[in-house]
Amino acid sequence: MSPIEIAVIALLVLWVLYRQVAGRFVRPIGRAIVVPVVIVGAGLVTMVQAHPPVTAAGLLVVGLALAATTGLGVVRATAIRLELREGWLYQRGGLAMAALWVLTIGVRVGMEFLGYTVGAGPLLTTTLALSLGLSLVVQYLVLTRRVAADGRPVRRDAGRARDRRQATL
Repeated sequence: MSPIEIAVIALLVLWVLYRQVAGRFVRPIGRAIVVPVVIVGAGLVTMVQAHPPVTAAGLLVVGLALAATTGLGVVRATAIRLELREGWLYQRGGLAMAALWVLTIGVRVGMEFLGYTVGAGPLLTTTLALSLGLSLVVQYLVLTRRVAADGRPVRRDAGRARDRRQATL
């Protein structure tokens, strides 16, 4: 991956992290998955274009990295607090979410180091966006199930900036 691609992924993750920690009204089902799917797509394209060497150890390490980050997506989704504000469902991650993101990134960095020790570094580097994107997709799916099971009303225009500003007043 080029430094620009890594920077773009890092900025996307920081943007997602900020939005999850700061809180917002729950968006209608379906809209929030766009960014995770774009990240997964970018990860797949990067992996295919890089033609990384495929070794048994490399595939094992990549599998572990994908499993760890998607597993942490489930944990992050359950850490999101759902509450009622102004009659609408509101989500907020808070410090627990920030800590889980630090753990997710730490696991991924640890997997990179492990990958380099077994010669799978290039393969892992090309799957960075893929693993983070899959983690976000899993988090979205688990949160979507929680929201559906919750049953409280979801605001149809929840993603707009003025709604977030009004929620903090």
